[in-house]
Amino acid sequence: MGQQPSAPETRVSAKKLKAFEILGLYTQLEAALEKPTGPADVGQPYRQIVAWCKAHALDLDLEGVLEILASEEGGYPPWRRQALEEAYRLLYDEAAASGSLALDRLPEPPTSEEIGFRPLPEALVSGEAYKRNCYAGCFEDQSTWRMYRRRFDYEIYRVNAAGFVAGRKIVSGTQTRSVCAADVASKVAETLLPDTCCVSREDMHSAKGPFLLPKGSRGQPRWAPPMADEEMSNSFASHHTKVLEPLHWEDGEVPSQRGRLSMPGQKGGSSR
Repeated sequence: MGQQPSAPETRVSAKKLKAFEILGLYTQLEAALEKPTGPADVGQPYRQIVAWCKAHALDLDLEGVLEILASEEGGYPPWRRQALEEAYRLLYDEAAASGSLALDRLPEPPTSEEIGFRPLPEALVSGEAYKRNCYAGCFEDQSTWRMYRRRFDYEIYRVNAAGFVAGRKIVSGTQTRSVCAADVASKVAETLLPDTCCVSREDMHSAKGPFLLPKGSRGQPRWAPPMADEEMSNSFASHHTKVLEPLHWEDGEVPSQRGRLSMPGQKGGSSR
C-alpha cells in the first residue's frame, strides 16, 4: 500500500482546490465583463460566485483560500477583487439606466448588509459612475501597525460598446506604500522594511460579500476627467501594457440597501 498523505498535506490540497474554484469564477466574470455578449454570460458566473461564498462562509479553509487569492499564484488580491465588484456595479447600473430587459438575468450587486456595511464611493451609490469612460479607484491596505499603509490604484475603462451594454476592463495602476514619519524609527522603517512586511493579513471573519472583501477598508476613488472617444482610446492603449497577467494554474443605524436607478416595470429596481 502506498503511504497515505498526512493531515497537513490533505488540508493544503483542500485549500488549493477551493481557491482554484473561486479563482476560476472570478476569472470567468472578469472576462464576461470585458466582453458582455449577453446578460446570461455575465449573470451566471456572478450567481455562481455568490453561491460559492455562501457555501464556504464558515469554512475553516477560507483563510487559506484568501492567502492563495492574494498570492502571486492566485493573482486576485483585495484591490483586484474590489475592482471586480465595482466593474460589475458599473455594468449593472448601465443596464438599469438603459431599461434593458437584461436585468431579468443580472443579479443585483451586493447590498450594504451583504458587504458588512462597507462604505461605497458616492458615485457608485448614486449610479452615475457608469457614464464615465474611465472610473479610477484605489484600495488601501493598512497593517495592524497603524503607521504602515499600502495603496493600490487602478482604473476601469468602458470598452466594447457593441454588447447589450458596454464592457468594463480593469487595468492595474500604481502601488505606493507609506510610513507615518512620526519619529526617526519610522523613517528607518520606511527605508528598510520589505514591501510584504507589516501588511495586514486577510481575516476570514471579516471577509464579506461575493468578493470576500474586508469590511471598512475601501479606499476613496480618484476621478479621472471625462475623455473624448479618441482620447480614451489613446489612454487605454498607453495603459495596455499594465493589464494584469493571466492566472497561473500550475501546480449600520445605517444598514440601508444600495440605491438603484428605477425604471418603470423593471425587475430588480427600486426608487431612489
